[in-house]
Amino acid sequence: MIPKILFLVLGCCIALSLAQTTSFINKDSKLETLDEPQWFKENIPFIEVPDRQIEEVYYYRFSSHKRHLRYTSPGVGYTVTEFIHKVDYSQKFDSINAAAGHHIYESRWLRNPRYNEDYINFWSREGAANQQYSEWIADASYSNYLVTGNRDFITSQQQGLVNNFNGWNNSYEPVLNMFFITPHLDAMEYSASSLPTDNPFGGGVGYRPSFNSEMYANAIAISKIARLNNDSRTEEEFEARAALIRQGILDHLWDNERTFFFHMMREDNPNNELLDSREEIGFFPWRFGVIPQEDPKYQLAWEHLFDPQGFDSTYGPTTCEQRSPWFDGNQTAQCCWWNGNSWPYSTGHVINSLASQIKNYGATNVVNVNTFLEVLHKYAETQYKDDVPYVAECHSPYRKLWVCDSFNHSEHYAHSTYIDNVLGDLLGIEPQSENSFVISPLIPSSWSFFIVENLLYHSHNITVLYDSDGSKYNLGAGMKIFLNGELAASQPQVGRMSLNIPPPTVDESYARKKVENYAANVNSIGYPMPDASFTSVSASTWQAVDGRVVYDSVPSNRWTNWNSSNLVDWFSVDFGPGRAKTVDQVKVYVYSDVVSGEGGVDCPTNVTVEFLSPSGNWEQVLNQEKTPSTCVPNDLLTIQFDPVKTQKIRLLFSRANYFVGMTEVEIWAPWPQVSEEGTYEAEDGYITNANILAAQTASGGSYVGQIDAPDASVEFTGIWIEEANEYEVRVYYSNGIQEQATMNIRANNVNTQDATFPPTVNGWGQFDSNTFVTVSIPLLRGNNAVVFKHGDNFVELDKIVVVV
Repeated sequence: MIPKILFLVLGCCIALSLAQTTSFINKDSKLETLDEPQWFKENIPFIEVPDRQIEEVYYYRFSSHKRHLRYTSPGVGYTVTEFIHKVDYSQKFDSINAAAGHHIYESRWLRNPRYNEDYINFWSREGAANQQYSEWIADASYSNYLVTGNRDFITSQQQGLVNNFNGWNNSYEPVLNMFFITPHLDAMEYSASSLPTDNPFGGGVGYRPSFNSEMYANAIAISKIARLNNDSRTEEEFEARAALIRQGILDHLWDNERTFFFHMMREDNPNNELLDSREEIGFFPWRFGVIPQEDPKYQLAWEHLFDPQGFDSTYGPTTCEQRSPWFDGNQTAQCCWWNGNSWPYSTGHVINSLASQIKNYGATNVVNVNTFLEVLHKYAETQYKDDVPYVAECHSPYRKLWVCDSFNHSEHYAHSTYIDNVLGDLLGIEPQSENSFVISPLIPSSWSFFIVENLLYHSHNITVLYDSDGSKYNLGAGMKIFLNGELAASQPQVGRMSLNIPPPTVDESYARKKVENYAANVNSIGYPMPDASFTSVSASTWQAVDGRVVYDSVPSNRWTNWNSSNLVDWFSVDFGPGRAKTVDQVKVYVYSDVVSGEGGVDCPTNVTVEFLSPSGNWEQVLNQEKTPSTCVPNDLLTIQFDPVKTQKIRLLFSRANYFVGMTEVEIWAPWPQVSEEGTYEAEDGYITNANILAAQTASGGSYVGQIDAPDASVEFTGIWIEEANEYEVRVYYSNGIQEQATMNIRANNVNTQDATFPPTVNGWGQFDSNTFVTVSIPLLRGNNAVVFKHGDNFVELDKIVVVV
């Protein structure tokens, strides 16, 4: 029997980190409008500031970010989505790399490190070298390390981040020392740099201050990670690459006369002339540290941000200057026109850049604490709809109107930062690589207080507060830092403070993915397969296992039994033929639209867990313990019970006055459930256009067959390796025809080889301990992804064993 303690690993690091903190903020009062409040208490830093809108939007943006934390597949874990629902141009697990840097910067402030480290590992393994759009993933990943202090994790990501960077090498022009890209692939369709071309949507290839600043920051981050790894060769290589990119930006994209950084067309531009219009991306070099300290000329660019003919507007800044012939600020319906609209994606960068100018280059008459706050407040004010905090894709620069706000699609759109702008810029937390905590707030003299509490930094609890006269927090006047609940430093005035702290104590227990969600199915096909006795026509069983926890009525993402005539309905999850797993915990994210006054779905009167016994009968699991004991609408209900080994789990929902529903069900259990270290079952992987089948001779009772389609594949996920190296991997298979078969093997989306599978004597669906082929696969430190794709003829896969 598997001990229950293994099932509690996910919550372990959170529970430990909640010890020894302060309690100045009434957290319940901050969470009154948010669903599942306990999650926020466990995961977010709490703040209080005198600006109501800045504070109100801060808590909302954590709730919107939570909507996009998506559990994908065992061994992969969490990613962050851009849209609540799938869009046709998204990539694996509905990911889009354009906003990945924003996602990582927002997630780095979450107390549970798994969310971000799963996501970073995804981009350096499953999603490696995926050059869909421009990105700053390496920079964001290093910035995450500065908050967590987890050196072991960030150093394990080095090669994957290098692979990402090198994936752009074909877009590098060594003569100019810059990368080139189209505006569309830089996430800016219909912009002032694309409209003058033959392709107004995508634009022509060019050199852009945005993309090149991001690549500069990526190179700097990789060099710093290499230094942590004592890899001087890579450190020096990427320092040199960064220096060249920086010089290319300064030499070719800055215009002394127009005092700004501009897009430069690559084709039909022999004199390297710059664009005729300033675009908001010209501020990005500050955010990524490109600007040299010694030359004050660059600060003149900031005059354009506050110029009514430049970027200044009621809900600005605008994406291009208003004096531009390409500017259009009157869009009211069309999406993705970045020639005037207010774009949160870009506004977040500009606020980062403003803070960088003040902190790294000095305040000016134009850029100072007061003007910084003006822009941040305007950004907060923009993020409302019907007087309630809200974010979509883009906003009118002049009207109180979200322009790109399609129904049941772009609500709570995750394509920008805000949390990071408040914590890192306004409150001034400056994460460090060494054992120190530094804060330098950009607080105006008119503010009499601020506080940030419940901040997990380098595994320590931090509280910082300022009280001008001591009347707000009753601790005396001045600014104070608390370390693990104890007053550690104070000063009489608001300003920069630093504090030496103990080294981080990083809990690595989650790193091997010892517990995973066996109910998740991001593809809505195959296994795990949901079923129900009754499903409302407006709901879906698949949406209850898609890894998304969304309590909103719009966008819709739930299962309900609305209009069922039954007083008890069931919902089941089938892991797959022969695929029995030992489980002892189910999490039900209860959906209610009664509490919002929108419908007739509410808490069930009771939820009972059943399992399919070996005899084929449904039986109740024993010793069911529910937390909380009484169901709370739009909140998590956790049911713990004695471990059972089963292929199917079923939930019985009893009701009285209302119908019942849930936005998600999760079944957490140890992973991988194997008898031999280094073994990974094919049926536990991420399966595309193939099927799980049962066989008594198969390891674990099941295997993956019918890998017949040209794009059919089995991805072995979460292959844990302590040390990067070339490893012997044994692939257990069957090949029932008398012809040799092949499969293509791709490790971490970069290293590719073909493997040959001779015919097997026992035929299809029959396996034994002596029938395997051996391949040599390069694997990285940490969790790896290895994809076996259909080749010539046919192969069925049982398991792989990594020989260590």
